[in-house]
Amino acid sequence: MIPLPPPRPGRATAAAAAIPLTVLLATLMATLAGCGAPTRHPAIGLGVGPLPIESLEGPDRPAPRLTDGVTLLNFWGTWCPPCRRELPGLGRLAARLAHDPRFRLIAVSCGPGGPDDRDEIAADTRRFLEKAGLAIDAWCDPSGLTRSLFASAYGFEAFPTTYLIGPDGTIRRVWSGYAGRDEAEMAAAVLEALKACPPPREPAEPSAPVAR
Repeated sequence: MIPLPPPRPGRATAAAAAIPLTVLLATLMATLAGCGAPTRHPAIGLGVGPLPIESLEGPDRPAPRLTDGVTLLNFWGTWCPPCRRELPGLGRLAARLAHDPRFRLIAVSCGPGGPDDRDEIAADTRRFLEKAGLAIDAWCDPSGLTRSLFASAYGFEAFPTTYLIGPDGTIRRVWSGYAGRDEAEMAAAVLEALKACPPPREPAEPSAPVAR
C-alpha cells in the first residue's frame, strides 16, 4: 500500500473545495459513528455520481455510468508495486464476468502525484498492459479531479484502492492496499451485489419466416 502524496495546488485542489456539503457531512457522520470501535469503511453507503475520467481509447468516449449495474472502481498506477500485483486478479475477475453486461471494471491509471499528462499516462499504461498481457478497460484522470474528490469524500488514502459500487450508485465495499485474499473477497462481493440486479436480457430469437 502506497500512501497518497500531498495534493498539488491547482484545479484538483479547487475541485475538492467545491465538493457538495451534503457529501462531506455524510462522510463526517459516518466517521463519527464509528469512533471508539472498529467499523466498516466510512465511504460505505455513500452515493457516487458521474466521474470526470477519460478512456484511454480516446477522450470522446463517454464516462461509464455507475448505476444499473455493479462496478469495481480501481485506482492504480504502473509505478506502484502492490498495484501491479493486484491488477492480474482484477483482470481475471473481469474476464470471468465478460459475458455479463451488468458488471464493469473501471481501472483508473494514475501517476504518482497528479494532475497527469494524458499522453504520457496513456502511453505508460498501454505499454504496461501489453507487456503484462492484460486486457483491462483502462481509464485515466488527467486533471486529478476524481482522485481529489475521492480523497476528500470517500476515504481514498493509498494506492491501490478499489470501490465496489452497487446498482443504486452507492459504495458497498472498499479495499485499500493489496492482500492476497482480496481477489477472492472481491469476486464473492461482486457476485453478491449482482443478485440485486435484474438478470441480463436474453437476445430475442429471430421469428420463423411465414410460409406463403
